[in-house]
Amino acid sequence: MEIKVYGAAVTCPSCVGAPSSEETFSWLQAVLGRKYETELTFVYVDFEQATTDDSWVDALKDDEYFYPLVLLDGEMVDEGYVQLKKVTRAIDLKLDQAAK
Repeated sequence: MEIKVYGAAVTCPSCVGAPSSEETFSWLQAVLGRKYETELTFVYVDFEQATTDDSWVDALKDDEYFYPLVLLDGEMVDEGYVQLKKVTRAIDLKLDQAAK
């Protein structure tokens, strides 16, 4: 499974008091890496610097979502002030579905 975090160097103006995108990415990588070990890969994308054609980048640039934006295998899990419970719930659900 892939956890992809889209963010920017500057904190989202609507998320005052929230950790930066890079801090959120590092935190998720540390916490989820311990909990799920080898089942996850992590990718960080600075959407302001991205040069690839990516609909998530376009949506963030058009202010359709808050950042950081967290995806699990291409599906949005959380945005803005990211909550660990939402992310782990999505991962556990995928693991349960894969086990069936």
